[in-house]
Amino acid sequence: MRADAVVVGGGPAGAVAALELARRGAEVVLFERSGYGGLRMGETLPPAVNPLLRALGVWDRFVASGPVPSYQTASAWGGPEVAERSFVFSPHGHGWHTDRARFDRLLADAAAEAGADVRRGVAVRGVRRVPGGFAVDADAPARADLVVDATGRPARIARALGARRERLDRLVCVARVFALPPGTPPGDTFLEAVPDGWWYASPLPADRRLLARFADARFVAAAGLATAPGWAAALASTAKTRDLAAGTPIGPLRVVSAASHRLAPVSGPGWVAVGDAALAVDPLSSGGAAFAIESGRRAAAGSEAGYRAFVGSAAAEYRAVRREVYGWEARFAGNAFWRDRAEDRGLEVS
Repeated sequence: MRADAVVVGGGPAGAVAALELARRGAEVVLFERSGYGGLRMGETLPPAVNPLLRALGVWDRFVASGPVPSYQTASAWGGPEVAERSFVFSPHGHGWHTDRARFDRLLADAAAEAGADVRRGVAVRGVRRVPGGFAVDADAPARADLVVDATGRPARIARALGARRERLDRLVCVARVFALPPGTPPGDTFLEAVPDGWWYASPLPADRRLLARFADARFVAAAGLATAPGWAAALASTAKTRDLAAGTPIGPLRVVSAASHRLAPVSGPGWVAVGDAALAVDPLSSGGAAFAIESGRRAAAGSEAGYRAFVGSAAAEYRAVRREVYGWEARFAGNAFWRDRAEDRGLEVS
């Protein structure tokens, strides 16, 4: 199978890159290893995604998919009192809580309708250079002039081609979904700072709520947070979040990396990285989805210099915001988790 471009990974960044390339007349193959089933993290979308979805022409189908409006966030951060931040002054309106698998599938469907060959349930084992482009090792092998790495935080394709991740931390998310009792108000996004990290709660469509604990990988292992008893004990010790654990747990704990990194470089001869592969941000920023969509759009535009400048600017802005927001929490300033982030420490290359 020969194509102008192969996109590896069907999350928002990869799907949007495939969509935009197909609209520009390219023959595109998108490989997504899943069938978009099961839980995917990143369910909260900020208001900044609204103009992006309108520009892509998928706004109406997104609204019809049943996302839950998000009008504000609340947090116990920097002190024990709960403070609220409304989206009422956002120029883009309110945010959303969505079924992330459904959202990703929606974008992949749009790419297919634009002419991209979307191959679901097909894992890519590797990509290598060959005369005239790249060979993609998969159950449906392909050759292409351009490869788009949308493999998420692992950045598997770009790293195999010589790129390296400049890592800021080893943040891990341990999450669980609860089915809410009938009539339970869904609430909105809530954050609670604790000595070795923070808790997050968010409503999901279909009367569900996600609760998640964020901490560095070493602490997660030492405290047993990846086990049901350890996670439950940590939840019970919180001052606020424990009150949101209503209903029945659905499925096991889900443990995923939430580490921050920037890829260097983010593009090279015949390849480009998008989304979390290019720049992975702390979920605290709520900026991952908007960056993923915009990176897919800009990568498809074909200006390598412009794309590198875009990612560089986004990375610098993210580090400044990350340092500021973590610096607001002074109660635990002596803890390495908070100190390293407030002082912007912890850079390693992998």
